[in-house]
Order: sequence, then structure tokens, then C-alpha cells
Amino acid sequence: MNKAKQPAGSQNASLRILEAARAIAAREGAGKITIDAVARESGLSKGGVLYNFPSKKALLSGLLNQMLTAHRELVETLPQDLPSRCLRGQLEAILKMREADVDLSMAILAAAASDPQLLDPLRAELSEQIEVILSETQDRATAMIVVLALQGLRFQDLLALPDGGPQVRKSVVERLRTMIDELE
Repeated sequence: MNKAKQPAGSQNASLRILEAARAIAAREGAGKITIDAVARESGLSKGGVLYNFPSKKALLSGLLNQMLTAHRELVETLPQDLPSRCLRGQLEAILKMREADVDLSMAILAAAASDPQLLDPLRAELSEQIEVILSETQDRATAMIVVLALQGLRFQDLLALPDGGPQVRKSVVERLRTMIDELE
């Protein structure tokens, strides 16, 4: 459904629905995101939720789009002339990740296990970002090492894998910042 052609009230309803889904994920975990639960949380009828998001897959796709938009907006807050701007945006996005984002990311990954195409917008976005990151530097290998390390940090968070503790993680983040600075 093309959100640009919807009446303003419908767009507001879509935002309410997505916020309700995020609230459920943060409070109860991603597995509790259902159309019925989102309807209750948003104060809309089940039909109202289904009008905006005709399935749970569509709802999760909307959440993924919202997360991608938030990432783009974060990168836009960085100064235009900042060296390695896109790569720095990747790091900042990981550092600003909230607990609800972990739950939502897990819900999206779980849905993608049964329908891998759900992640196509994420794949396209990451492909574009990698192209930009590699175009911003002469040291493409180091830039790609940083990208892969950042993706590793993201999945470490998502899967709650051991990270060596807060001091080690802080040192890793600082080393990644240094590596990005050295790309200039």
C-alpha cells in the first residue's frame, strides 16, 4: 500500500500501529506482536490495523522500514562534510540501538526465516551503504573490515552473545573509531 496516497488520518493510524507494536516488543518481547495485541495497544479496531497492515508480515515490514528510516535520519544529522560519514553513521546507529530495537530486529529475523524476501529492503539499503562507504575511501579493505565488525557487533547484540564485558566492548568501539579516523 502506498502510504503517500493515504489520507492523513490513515498515516497517523499507521504510526500509532507501529508505535504500539514497538511498545509490545519492548514490554513483552517480539513474539507477542500479533494483530490483535497491536489493535488493543493502539486503541484501534482489528479492522483498522488490518486496513493499514493486512498481515503480520506487512506489519513487520513496516517496522523494518521505520527502522531503516530512523537510520537514514541519524546519518543525516551528521555534518555533510564529515569524512567517512556513512561509516560513522553505521557506528552511531549501533551505539544508539535500544532494547526494543533488539526485540523488533529479532521479530523481523524470525519472520524472514519463513519469508527471506522480507529482508530485501534491508539488503538493498546495506548494498547502497557499502557502495557509499567504499567510495568515501582509498582503503577499501579497512573500510570493509570496519563494516563487517559493525555487523558483528549488531548481531552480537541481537543474539545476546558474550562480548568480553563493558570494558572490552568500549575498547572495541574506540578502536573502530580510530580505524574510521585513519581512513581519512
